[in-house]
Amino acid sequence: MQGDVLKDPDIRTLKANQLKYITIWNMGFQMIFLFLSLLCDMTLILKMKNEPKYIKYIRSYKDILFSAIVLPLTVIILILFWPLFTINRELVFPVFIDKAISLTSNHIMHTSILPIILIELFFNPKSRPQSHKWYLAHVAFIYVSYFAVIILNHAKTGTWPYPLVTLLYGTIYFPLLLFSIGVMYAVVYFAQWPITEYIHERNKSKSL
Repeated sequence: MQGDVLKDPDIRTLKANQLKYITIWNMGFQMIFLFLSLLCDMTLILKMKNEPKYIKYIRSYKDILFSAIVLPLTVIILILFWPLFTINRELVFPVFIDKAISLTSNHIMHTSILPIILIELFFNPKSRPQSHKWYLAHVAFIYVSYFAVIILNHAKTGTWPYPLVTLLYGTIYFPLLLFSIGVMYAVVYFAQWPITEYIHERNKSKSL
């Protein structure tokens, strides 16, 4: 965001808070995930006979990153953003943002994130981990980190990234919102395993 559009005070606030949007966090995590996926596929791309040992660790962490962060965040964003945008976009994506972010860019941030998780789910289904310890540690870290960032930012600037949060802050609905998102995150995380197992078993039966 640059140029005359920054003369708008709302756009200046948007730019100042851009790293406080969970969509931006999610896009960053997706880019890291895609980079790790590319590293894991280098042995095939370069036709290497022996896979370097470090690839095993990268692949293991890539799976944790996807299952604990990328998939849950993407699903939550899709579940929350588009229904709220349709009902009352002012709650999550006010009209003034159109001055800086086009409809195409909006879909890149809030729609194109879906194919990445679908491709990974259907073409690289994962087995349920024997222990959820590291996965849940990532879940808790992201949940606590994000809300800590936006709460500290509010304490410093008096602003929230989303008008919905501004509306609910100071009421009983604010802690309920935080709690509900935490529950939603946990539900999405645990729900993925029976789904991926079903896809995995279906793929195995087709290959027989």
